[in-house]
Amino acid sequence: MKKVILGSIMFLAGLLSVAVLLAGTMANEWNVNGQLSSFWNISQYGLAPAFYIFVGIAILGISVAIWGVFEKEK
Repeated sequence: MKKVILGSIMFLAGLLSVAVLLAGTMANEWNVNGQLSSFWNISQYGLAPAFYIFVGIAILGISVAIWGVFEKEK
């Protein structure tokens, strides 16, 4: 049960971090060929490593939660 809670919190933290990062980069009206691009903005700010770390935390969190659900109790 503890793994499920830990994984859920990690997933939520990673997901919220990615959402805040994507929303924050779109606060400026930068565009590429007339289209808004949050990934271009992220790379311009140098936040691509942080984005990938947050996505990794979300993936790790959902993995831990699923592992905790299917683990046999002792």
